[in-house]
Amino acid sequence: MEDKNTTIDLQLQNYLPWHKARLKFLNLFIVSLIRNRNISYSKNAVTLNNRETCTNLRRIQRFFTEFSIDFDIIAQLLLALIPIK
Repeated sequence: MEDKNTTIDLQLQNYLPWHKARLKFLNLFIVSLIRNRNISYSKNAVTLNNRETCTNLRRIQRFFTEFSIDFDIIAQLLLALIPIK
């Protein structure tokens, strides 16, 4: 799974001009969303990383309340990730 995390991390770095800590969090959160197949913050906090669930939950909440996301850049990232056949 580490190779896939690295691939996601590199793609995020190419498209998002964010601080490395935010990119790392987003990488972990994306993997957690895929693993859990659920968008609930509390359920994703359990599998985000090896820290306490309450710590992860607070981290998720802070990210989405305190950080402004440019959805145009997110759209460009998603389009770049779609495989072209």
